[in-house]
Amino acid sequence: MEEHGGGAGSGAHLAVIAGIFATSGSLLGKLAGGADASSLSSLFLKGVLLIFMIVCNTIGCTFFVKALHASGSSLPITIASAATNYICSAFVGYIVFDESTSLTWWCGTSLVLLGLMLICNVPAEKSASAIEEKLKHQ
Repeated sequence: MEEHGGGAGSGAHLAVIAGIFATSGSLLGKLAGGADASSLSSLFLKGVLLIFMIVCNTIGCTFFVKALHASGSSLPITIASAATNYICSAFVGYIVFDESTSLTWWCGTSLVLLGLMLICNVPAEKSASAIEEKLKHQ
């Protein structure tokens, strides 16, 4: 089995791929939901889109799990995947559905990602020394 380093960048590329597949799955789900089901051919198209949505989400989950396995912590992987998904969803919505995003949306997205980064940035020495202290007292 291949050894993975616990560095900050470990698995980040896999998390980005997972975020892209999550965006693709969402796009296919929205297209399937908007598809007309009045004829047999349109019902078939809706079914195909739903199947591709499930496939994209399954592949995205697989990449996410691989990213988690390659990383020492789940938090950086979650940030990378969420950031990719948010940004790609905004661009896909703009390109495919002619949706617009407001400054409020971008601020909200930035705050969510900032919160995830703050959660992720726990000083390692402090938590390691706290664990050592607890072990000494036992």
